[in-house]
Amino acid sequence: MRSVRTHARRPIVLVSVIAAILSVALLPGSGASAAPSLSEAEKQLDALGVKMDRVNEQMNSAKVQLKRVQTQQAGLNRQLAASQAKLDASQAEVGKIAAAAYRDGGMRLSSSLLTNGSPANYLDQLAAVEWLSSQQRDTINQAKAYQAKYDDTKQRVDLQVKTAERLKKQLDDQQKLIKKDQDKWEQIRRTAYAKKYGSAPATVTYNGQASGNAATVVQFAMAQQGEPYVFGGSGPGSWDCSGLTMMAWKQVGVSLPHSSRQQYNSIPHVSRGNLQPGDIVFFYSDLHHSAIYIGNNQVVHAPTEGQTVQVESINNMPYAGAGRP
Repeated sequence: MRSVRTHARRPIVLVSVIAAILSVALLPGSGASAAPSLSEAEKQLDALGVKMDRVNEQMNSAKVQLKRVQTQQAGLNRQLAASQAKLDASQAEVGKIAAAAYRDGGMRLSSSLLTNGSPANYLDQLAAVEWLSSQQRDTINQAKAYQAKYDDTKQRVDLQVKTAERLKKQLDDQQKLIKKDQDKWEQIRRTAYAKKYGSAPATVTYNGQASGNAATVVQFAMAQQGEPYVFGGSGPGSWDCSGLTMMAWKQVGVSLPHSSRQQYNSIPHVSRGNLQPGDIVFFYSDLHHSAIYIGNNQVVHAPTEGQTVQVESINNMPYAGAGRP
């Protein structure tokens, strides 16, 4: 009898469990049905932005390196072409003289000894032929030595080019994967932002006291507010972080590399307490992000994919250093 009662209750218990599960799954606002919030979308985009910024700066550095070794490679090829032309001309000239000497000299050398009876003349002509042969050998040996040195150098440079090209390809693949995720979350963010605010924040007006070159740098960077972040962008109309800082300082005749890390390594550093408008501020431990300081603990920068050039507190990102070109 006991077992009969137990079996009789199982369908009731099972139905109750299923009902409980369904009731939880169908609750309003549960994870299965609710769209991600604005804060969730921005959190995802921030994380993806950090990843993309790092890859972008690695790509900028890889491009600089690739251009450097490609220039070196082209220079070696030009050197080889010029040297080969000289070598060919030299060998041809020596060959002609030697061939003529061997061709004509044999009969003259034989008749010289018989008709003139002068061993001195004979030996002079023989020495000339041997000298020409020696010159030809020296030319060939020098050419071989140069070729060996060139081959060794070119092999190393070619390897550097291939390594840089391979790294660039890997970084390009990473960019595409991150960009795909960014596009998805940016669409979510825009939808959530429109629901919450309805419009984008207003452009900030600069009222600082910068003067001279610093004022020109700050004013240029501030004028780009609202323009989109695009990897590799250096204007007009789109920017990445180091492209903006590079072009801002170019307005006053200062040339900087298109890479945050390389900018940091190429300019004098200043402490955080001595920051002045126009200084370049670097963020994150690997220095993958840069911005222009405008005073009052604020910077203007090109943040990341899906965002525009904007003013932001210096405290919103992990400070890593600063420099003054």
